[in-house]
Amino acid sequence: MFRRERTIPELLKGEKIGAFGLTEPNAGTDAAMQQTIAEDCGDHYRLNGSKIFISGGGIADVYVIMAMTDQSKGTKGISAFIVEKGFPGFYKGKTEDKMGIRGSLVSELVFDDCIVPKENLLGEIGKGFKVAMSSLDVGRLGIAAQALGIAQGAFDKTVAYMQHREQFGRKLSAFQAMAFEMAELETRIDASRLLLYKAAYIREKGLPETTESAAKAKLSCSSTAMDVTVKAVQFHGGYGYIKDLPIERYMRDAKITQIYEGTSEVMKLVISGKIFGKKAQKKEKEPVRLFQSVDELIQALADVKKDSIICAGGRGFKKTEELSLVEKLAKATGGTMAASRGAVAMGWAEEEQQVGLTGRTVAPDLYFACGISGMNQHLAGMKGSSAIIAINKNAKAPIFKEADYGIVGDVYEILPRLIEKWPYKK
Repeated sequence: MFRRERTIPELLKGEKIGAFGLTEPNAGTDAAMQQTIAEDCGDHYRLNGSKIFISGGGIADVYVIMAMTDQSKGTKGISAFIVEKGFPGFYKGKTEDKMGIRGSLVSELVFDDCIVPKENLLGEIGKGFKVAMSSLDVGRLGIAAQALGIAQGAFDKTVAYMQHREQFGRKLSAFQAMAFEMAELETRIDASRLLLYKAAYIREKGLPETTESAAKAKLSCSSTAMDVTVKAVQFHGGYGYIKDLPIERYMRDAKITQIYEGTSEVMKLVISGKIFGKKAQKKEKEPVRLFQSVDELIQALADVKKDSIICAGGRGFKKTEELSLVEKLAKATGGTMAASRGAVAMGWAEEEQQVGLTGRTVAPDLYFACGISGMNQHLAGMKGSSAIIAINKNAKAPIFKEADYGIVGDVYEILPRLIEKWPYKK
């Protein structure tokens, strides 16, 4: 149970670590596309879904997690929850092996029927998106400051290097072309610093232009950091490319500041949206056709092309040997077996079987998603499928939003029937 009067002081003193869970495989840049579900079960909520790229994931004690309490309301259906380490059904997934900021642990969070007490709702129902966006405004100022520090550090190291490194009998600082480029870089660093200070002042005073000023600061500081560090590596020559000096690390660390807490492209979208006030329109997808029985599903697939079929299993199965049901379905349909990232991370399937953003991209005629929630970046690898069939016990699993056909039910009951009754032999 979350006790505000106890936990907040512990967080402020550093006795406990906090983390923020917004990003999902299908809700990165578009934070409104949340697919983690929070079901009201009377005296508690039940969370199902996953979050990715969470700083402090697995080591934090307290998490602020965004989840859908009403999918029909879009962003107004997102609510914020306090999830604490040790809650039933809450565990850490894969820890990412990153290019930069390697001192920061970034992991996947998985919610499998996670029980969250009613009192752990943060704020009001449906107000989570507002909480998330206000947090991003502050977070973007922090990332802008991080980027500015990286730029300044790389710049200072480069100045010192140029003042003692000699080529052709002269210090590098004596070459006008290089000195002029350094002059431009320092000008950009100072300009970015002023934008950041202005945005921080606006935030502190609670002025209405907080969102766009934070976006401008982050865009400017992160772009400056990337350009300064790339040039720093270039000016250091071969020494800039090896790990004996910290220059290559500055460049690796700078890149993430153009990505997290909103990409540079999103910052431009925020800024231009303020200028022109335009919003992009989204195309609606046809709703999934749900069936009560295997016989109904098979009949519906009668006229669907079946030349290529992939049968994939996910975390809906609990151990390796149970994925044999998916393998049997693949054999019965004349298809091939695949797996979600979650199943591979748990050691239930081989890496070459993984479909998703970090695995294979497939586009078969039929794609059976068995026990796959539709979260762990899986959808990115199979959206090109002509027809997606979802089989999942959770009627609110995000996979059903992407599927064309589906059955809500236990994979252990449905798959054996499907294997037995599949009539379309190749």
